[in-house]
Amino acid sequence: MSRSAIAILSTENLLHNLNVIKNHVGSAKIIAMIKANAYGHGIRTVASKLDGLVDLLGVASIDEAIALRKHGVRSPIILMQGVFESNELLLASVEHFHVVFNNFQQLEWLDKIILPRALHAWIKIDTGMGRLGFDLDQAYSVYERLMNHRSLIKPIHVMSHFSAADIIDHPLNQEQIERFKNFTMLIESSGSQLSLCNSAAIFNFPQCHYHYVRPGLALYGVSPLQGRCAEDLGLKPVMSLQTSLISVRTFKKGSLIGYGGRYSCPQDMPIGIIAFGYGDGYPITARDGTPILVNGIKCSLVGRVSMDMIAVDLRACPTAGIGDPVVLWGEDLPIEHITPFTSNISWDILTGVQHRVKFLWTRI
Repeated sequence: MSRSAIAILSTENLLHNLNVIKNHVGSAKIIAMIKANAYGHGIRTVASKLDGLVDLLGVASIDEAIALRKHGVRSPIILMQGVFESNELLLASVEHFHVVFNNFQQLEWLDKIILPRALHAWIKIDTGMGRLGFDLDQAYSVYERLMNHRSLIKPIHVMSHFSAADIIDHPLNQEQIERFKNFTMLIESSGSQLSLCNSAAIFNFPQCHYHYVRPGLALYGVSPLQGRCAEDLGLKPVMSLQTSLISVRTFKKGSLIGYGGRYSCPQDMPIGIIAFGYGDGYPITARDGTPILVNGIKCSLVGRVSMDMIAVDLRACPTAGIGDPVVLWGEDLPIEHITPFTSNISWDILTGVQHRVKFLWTRI
């Protein structure tokens, strides 16, 4: 029998989350963010399941986009970071990819290349994220330059990105909303479509849905908001990470568990070892007390996470034995309950799930 490290992925929950988001945003179109291997869920499978159900699929690079086309995905795809070299504009033109322009080098490449067909283009403006995008004092002139470019389909669309949308009362949110609104007032008669909301902003700032929203984490059934679980938002986890016990032993009071002897048994107690570790994607920063389900009963991680194994305090489940099922996160144990015990964030944990974990998707 092979090692038990399995991710059960729910097609039903993925489509449920999409419908929750659609109902929440009304007439706004959906850019489904599937970059970073669909947040650890498998970019090809997720894209195939969303194919034809969303307006655009959002990827980080043209390599991801080309892989999806080779896999048979036909939905429009948007390159969220734009192109990284000039010849990618040719590929984007041939494949009908949408391209986000965020710097002047990309504009220079566009000016020097002859494309076989016009591109769908977006301009990204920096309203306060401080990452990619044109500064606001440059943005309007760049927008006009793109609107007048022979190789682009008109109108040019506009996007920006929140910096702190998960913290509803963060002062930067209102500053960014106002800056974005002020820019769009300059182009309101152009017919350009707008996008500002990521997952957190979809729920915290419904007045900013505009024409397109860009759900990422929420699509996979994880809350993007501080202090709120997915269930509070009507979302269901897509991934359930499972393994099994491979050892159960009783240790004496004072016994040390794992590397560095971080955990000392406070009494005689049963300790289980599960077939999963940081080599599979479990966060090595997880502290003693991190919840883990054994036979559906909440137990606690003890000792340092190893590459292939984790120790579990089985006092809450004393009848557990070798082969019994273990859930690391999923529908009965939301990942939001795991992250407070680590120095990681949900995005980081999900995208860290490694290839030696077997992925099994449910079918509708």
